[in-house]
Amino acid sequence: MATNLVIVESPTKAKTIEKYLGPDYKVMASVGHVRDLPRSDFAVEIDNGDARLVYEIPKGAQKVVSAIRKAARGAEHVFLATDLDREGEAIAWHVAEVAGIDPGEENRVVFTEITRDAIVAAFAEPRAIDGNLVDAQQARRAVDRIVGYRLSPTLWRNVASGISAGRVQSVALRLICDREDEIRRFVPQEYWSLHGDFTRATKHFQADLHAVDDQRVTDPKGYDERAAKGTDGRYLVVRDEAAANALIERSRAVDAWTVTDVTRRERKRNPAPPFTTSTLQQEAERKLGFNAGRTMRVAQQLYEGIAVGEEGPVGLITYMRTDSINLSNQALAEIAGLVRTDYGQRYTLDAPRRYPGRSRGAQEAHEAIRPTSVLRRPRAVARYLDADQRALYELIWKRTVATQMAPAVFDTVRADIVGEDAGGTLTYRATGQVMKFDGFISVYIEGRDDDDDDDAVVAELPDLADGQSLALADVTGEQHFTQPPPRYTGATLVKELEADGIGRPSTYASIIQTLLNREYVRLEGRRFVPTPLGEVVTAYLKQHFSEVVDVLFTARMEDELDEIAAGEQAWGPVVSEFLHEVDEWIAERKPERPRIPIEDAECPDCGGAMEKVFSGKSRQWFASCARWPDCKGTLPLDEYGNVTTVAELQPDETVRCPECGKAMLRRDGRFGPFYGCQDYPKCKGIANVELRIGFACPKCKQRTPGEGPTDGELVERKSRYGKPFYGCNRYPDCDFALWTVPLAQPCPSCGGPLKPPRKNAKNPTGICAACEERVALDDPDPPRVEPVEWVPRTEGAPST
Repeated sequence: MATNLVIVESPTKAKTIEKYLGPDYKVMASVGHVRDLPRSDFAVEIDNGDARLVYEIPKGAQKVVSAIRKAARGAEHVFLATDLDREGEAIAWHVAEVAGIDPGEENRVVFTEITRDAIVAAFAEPRAIDGNLVDAQQARRAVDRIVGYRLSPTLWRNVASGISAGRVQSVALRLICDREDEIRRFVPQEYWSLHGDFTRATKHFQADLHAVDDQRVTDPKGYDERAAKGTDGRYLVVRDEAAANALIERSRAVDAWTVTDVTRRERKRNPAPPFTTSTLQQEAERKLGFNAGRTMRVAQQLYEGIAVGEEGPVGLITYMRTDSINLSNQALAEIAGLVRTDYGQRYTLDAPRRYPGRSRGAQEAHEAIRPTSVLRRPRAVARYLDADQRALYELIWKRTVATQMAPAVFDTVRADIVGEDAGGTLTYRATGQVMKFDGFISVYIEGRDDDDDDDAVVAELPDLADGQSLALADVTGEQHFTQPPPRYTGATLVKELEADGIGRPSTYASIIQTLLNREYVRLEGRRFVPTPLGEVVTAYLKQHFSEVVDVLFTARMEDELDEIAAGEQAWGPVVSEFLHEVDEWIAERKPERPRIPIEDAECPDCGGAMEKVFSGKSRQWFASCARWPDCKGTLPLDEYGNVTTVAELQPDETVRCPECGKAMLRRDGRFGPFYGCQDYPKCKGIANVELRIGFACPKCKQRTPGEGPTDGELVERKSRYGKPFYGCNRYPDCDFALWTVPLAQPCPSCGGPLKPPRKNAKNPTGICAACEERVALDDPDPPRVEPVEWVPRTEGAPST
């Protein structure tokens, strides 16, 4: 019988660790937190400048807590082996509290990888729970609670019901909204570039116009940057076709072109550092298309253990929540040996490459994310992993190995080609780059974001030397327009949050998911676009509680949390002071719904100024007279927030308002697309768009021929938490709900929807949601239904 009890967070981790510890150890999983703050209560108590949090055991954790308490009473030793970050330290403390274990006892075990050697070493050196890390986690929960529970009610009263603010999520939302404002304000500027086709000994190559007389050619963005420094007089922008054609004619008129300032050099490029949590999230999005949540979920699986053949469950990567870019000496030696064996001596470093520095606000000095052993090559473990696990493990393996490989080497050459005419001097510049040795690039090259410079290899140039004469075969102009800053992707948002010190990389996945779930943003082609709801939340907070969405204010709070974790200050006074500050804001500022002035817009009724106003009911913006309520003039806004007219928005004549009969406008709302009256807000008629799946509701069985609002049809809907499900369109009169995607094929007996079989079932069977008949299936993964949009078109209206 086991005499030692070990508590970890997850059943998978428990299974892997128990294999290494032997029969004297019983490993149990807490399945996450065993205590939490109650949803129904503020739960932050302040007393004489100190703070205390009031916890409860959630209903879902009560059985687990009872089992832990019982096992702890019968064990000689209890070890707390939760994760090694602040969250893991807090879980260990909560387990100790509910199980009656002395938190000062040396029973806390931490490790960065789940391998036999790491586990044995960790259990040989237990320590006490780190109270500073626990306090930092409690402080984080408290300040997040204060923002959510104090400010969110003001949003409900003044903007719309059911919305909320968050200490970190609101700053992330502001970044997305500010970027959208930049895009809307952006005015494209035309400019031209000139490309000369030169020849040398029958070989053609391209050079670009670099300077006109003493002025260097640049683009509008570069010119504006120089203007800010007062050096714009030395630069030139070719702003239109006429200017480009004039320079083309000057170039063609030059009699002789001469090579000058030839520069040759060897350039070395080193690999990127090993992964931290943040860089893993960024790179997985760039290269694999994984969002932050998917990346962390798969990384957790690889860390906690995968059954690898006869070896059994083993952790394949080190701990995935880390700010460190360090690699252990043991790992460095193993990687060097693999590089020497698999790639040869040319690719092997003389000494290990170590990367200096850590990210801003880095927490604990962990290792970087790496394979627990690079000798487990991706191809060797591929058959034990699913597609996501294979892709992420290969990404981590390649990045780690590349960090200890020789740099890539390039030969570069640059030459200016000068010609003179009656008007002055024209200078074209040619650049060439050729890879001489691929080095680490043979294994891995880091992905790029929109605003990163492209380091691609360019064409090889002929052998050029100063004083050589060249011939100009042709010259062409190319038109360009400046581009607005790109919308954030998951990778670039994570990069920005980390650079600004907002939140911590381990929280980025949940922050982004919260913004999506609350429909403050939506994804268009993997880029974040703020919804009207997200924009009004940001506008409201910027107007009344600017500190909450201020980057520097939020970063300073993160610094204070780091100081608490380091034991440099107590958590209670920090929380007490913050609560007092927030309560003062609310009492003094008397917030109200934002009304944002609109430039160059006149009220259609009185000719006065217009303001952008948000409707809490439709969750859409519209333009209202600034003299409201004395004048009730309104105008619609287009998708970019600009004042427009009903005619320009093109109402759908086939969909008529149920209130006034006018044609309606298609809108996007909290629960998907709908049609709103063109006279909103004077008329508030709406018509919902349904996503039907082609099945009658099994419960109410009121499907009738034709299409009308009383048909008992199954439609795709979303829960309050954003989870899709399939319910009756007669809700709330009928409350049928199906939480799995039905099969495309109907039940052969009654025509009802079939629930899909269990994953990897030996004998796949579908179960009818109407008559409960079990239907044998040939395909273990049969096709699912695909919802089809149904628009409530008015009978007799013209068809589209």
